[in-house]
Amino acid sequence: MIGRFAILRLILAAQTLANIGPLGIPAIAKLIREDLGLTLTQAGSFLSAYYIGPILMSIPAGTMADHWGIKRTLILGQVVIAAGLIAVSAAGSYATLILLMIVAGFGYGMLNPTSTKAVMAWFPPAQRATVIGLKQVGLPFGGALGAALMPALALAVGWRLAVATSALVILSTAIASLLIYRDPADLPPPTAGARTAFRAVLLTRDLWLVAIATLVFAGVQTVFMAFLVLYLTDVVALPLLVAGRYLALAQVAGMAGRIVFGVLSDRTFGGRRRAPLALAGIGSALCSVAVATIGPNSGMVTLALIALVFGFCGIGWNGVQHTLMAELAGARSAGTAVGLGLAVSSLGVTLGPPIFGWCVERVGSYRGPWIGLAVLMLVALAVLAPVRERARMA
Repeated sequence: MIGRFAILRLILAAQTLANIGPLGIPAIAKLIREDLGLTLTQAGSFLSAYYIGPILMSIPAGTMADHWGIKRTLILGQVVIAAGLIAVSAAGSYATLILLMIVAGFGYGMLNPTSTKAVMAWFPPAQRATVIGLKQVGLPFGGALGAALMPALALAVGWRLAVATSALVILSTAIASLLIYRDPADLPPPTAGARTAFRAVLLTRDLWLVAIATLVFAGVQTVFMAFLVLYLTDVVALPLLVAGRYLALAQVAGMAGRIVFGVLSDRTFGGRRRAPLALAGIGSALCSVAVATIGPNSGMVTLALIALVFGFCGIGWNGVQHTLMAELAGARSAGTAVGLGLAVSSLGVTLGPPIFGWCVERVGSYRGPWIGLAVLMLVALAVLAPVRERARMA
């Protein structure tokens, strides 16, 4: 008999392996650039294109999970990511590759809200933020594996076969989902009232407040990850390999943060979700100010502390946000609500880095934009403050 922890292992494997290829592609962007004759800007746009898919698909996919069923949507999402990546491996031009990255992103837009709904269905409220945080570790873990494995594979067999291989790995978890996944006996059956539930989610004030606030969280997170190495090499004058280690340190801290913030939410704060989100936002704001003050004379301990704290706070909030969105909507509309949060936060992921880069170019310095991120985070916390949480049931 399949138990809840077997389901959690399946979902975590799906989340992790689904991110190896897409998040590993930037690590082999140089090879793709040389093969297709791309500009530097074009080679840096692959991940932004991928996240267009979740922006457009997360809400419809959440509704699909609510009213078509978890298992079908879970499998379909993985198949779409894999099919998109296989097509990417055959792309002959930049325009085709970008379009196919968006298609692959549609699959992740299906997988992420559906896997959250699956975990919520299998675990009681007192454990939800913890297990959803653990589930969300799959994204940075998959990204770390992709960054480590894809370059070596691409150098050995070519970038096209490397991308195709990552797609086959995703298909393996799609098959595992087909064979293993089932809903718990007490899960309410899918209903036909998709339009009514969709409208109810879109008209819920608190859901929009959380989504808008965490749009800023996601934008700040992505800016930090995109610009940390550039900042450390250009301003702090660190060698590239040394700067990359601080980014890796932040990613590892983010993996830990996703679990720890879930435990804090479930246990320390008695099921409250806004409190850990507020801590994550305050920590991110303080780190943005701290980054603005460092320079060539900054010590290793200072830089490591900033990377650790930002990774922990700036990446660790994600699972708590998923849990809050799902609980505000209720079990029947959880997928749609999580989809709304993903769609809006993905907009921050896509727009944050280019806007930050434009600000740096206009101002001629990183300092003002870093402090601006801290101010934006305080605004986000003010948006989050009036959210009314539901009382937790045992």
